[in-house]
Amino acid sequence: MHRFSTALSSLLLGLALAGCGSTPSSSSAPRGFEATEADATAFRQSAAEKALQKQINPPLDEPLRVLEFAEPVMPSFMLSMNPATVRGDVTVAFEVLPSGHVGAAKALPGSDEGLHKAAVSAMRQWRFAPPLRGGKPARLFLQHTFHME
Repeated sequence: MHRFSTALSSLLLGLALAGCGSTPSSSSAPRGFEATEADATAFRQSAAEKALQKQINPPLDEPLRVLEFAEPVMPSFMLSMNPATVRGDVTVAFEVLPSGHVGAAKALPGSDEGLHKAAVSAMRQWRFAPPLRGGKPARLFLQHTFHME
């Protein structure tokens, strides 16, 4: 019986270790216990890039790429409030300078003003690959909506 138990344990351990080296395919986001905060942030960054691409007309020489991505941090004074009232979408209109840095940024009306500063602060931390149109540096005016909860 002990020999069977040892063999079964070895088999189960081997199966468990075989799964350790596998990585999720790049086409699907990790799910459940495999998902990390970094995975979620990378997913949101990718979604933001796709949404921003749709706003660019005429197109750039290469797709717009976000090099540095930051998400808003909920203001501490709002954390003690009712969670149902401390959520909302904040749309930030911003300028991407030819260097790839964010220039002017402003939260648009229509959301809780307590969330505006956090959204604008996050947007100012974003950095883009320098946008080029026709081989020349381009300046872009875009909007991004942060979903804050």
